[in-house]
Amino acid sequence: MTNINSSIATADELKALRGIISKFLTEKVRPKIRELEDADEFPKDIYEQLGSIGAFGCIFSEKLGGSNMGFEALASVSEEIAYAYPPLSACMNLQAATVPLTIQNWGTDEQVRNYVPGLIAGKVLGSNAMREPDGGTDLLGAMRTVARKDGDCYVINGAKMWITNANVADLCIIYCKTDLDAGHKGVSAFLVDTDTPGFDVSRVKCRVLGNLMPTNSLTFTDLRVPKQCMLGNEGEGFKVAMNAMDYGRLVLAARQLGLARACLDASVEYANLRTAFGKKIGEFQMIKHQIANMMTEVAAANELVYKAARLFDAGMAAPRESSLAKYFAGEVCNRAAQSATEIFGGAAFSDDLPISIYLNYAKLWQTGEGSA
Repeated sequence: MTNINSSIATADELKALRGIISKFLTEKVRPKIRELEDADEFPKDIYEQLGSIGAFGCIFSEKLGGSNMGFEALASVSEEIAYAYPPLSACMNLQAATVPLTIQNWGTDEQVRNYVPGLIAGKVLGSNAMREPDGGTDLLGAMRTVARKDGDCYVINGAKMWITNANVADLCIIYCKTDLDAGHKGVSAFLVDTDTPGFDVSRVKCRVLGNLMPTNSLTFTDLRVPKQCMLGNEGEGFKVAMNAMDYGRLVLAARQLGLARACLDASVEYANLRTAFGKKIGEFQMIKHQIANMMTEVAAANELVYKAARLFDAGMAAPRESSLAKYFAGEVCNRAAQSATEIFGGAAFSDDLPISIYLNYAKLWQTGEGSA
């Protein structure tokens, strides 16, 4: 496993990066959201543009095409994309952290060279197949997908469910049981090209989540992969997954923070525009109380998220801190989305406003990256 030696960005560099990302999203993405949703086409061009302005390369070396700015930069970008539009922020786990970082930490030099530069450039799309139809929160222990060794290859059979971007991905990390009797110690991870025979994808439509974060079911039927596709050693899949989740939870926590901020700002704006009983609703005590609570909790979540990021930048393992950040930011995000829905009232469910999307993603993300 490769240790990350990130060059921590200065406060001015972080501010500049956040400004670049925010400007791009404000000018190039947010005005097109309704058009993109209605078209129901995966926005590959946006992924490539985000890659080109450095959104995905924060924790990777310049040798691989990254900026080496560190985890605080990664969290900042994740927060800004979720603030702009929550569904698009899935890219930060799949292109900037969970998938490429797992390859860097557990893959061979050849795997790193072949895949990581394309992923962080947004030109190669990744997915991560861990959850199974009947797995619940026991993602790995209850796993039924099996990889049986056959000469110099493994043959994979099984199914996965709720796999983000798998229908458009070029590669997928698949977790399988290589020893059915060994529990968590019998899990192994494989890096598989999605055009391999036996890799089948079916889109699972979820209207309440919109169209820009497609989720899928996967079926593996005699999917034959060379042993060189394994990440780490046989039986190390649990370690690979837990390591990936430590970083993935930080990214998700930052995304939850961004969504909570979006709920807060939308609520403040609406409260200053909407009138009832002859005055702006922001003048009513209950609305003031809701907004004050949102502001306080967003500030507290911000501290937890960036504390975890700074620990990672200091080279420390921070599974506890990233889990705390993910848990608390998730709670804050849910309460902020609920308050925003109440403040907007019936208008919250208009397709012309993002409030219902905020509410649905706030609840969805509490289950992301495993239980905290």
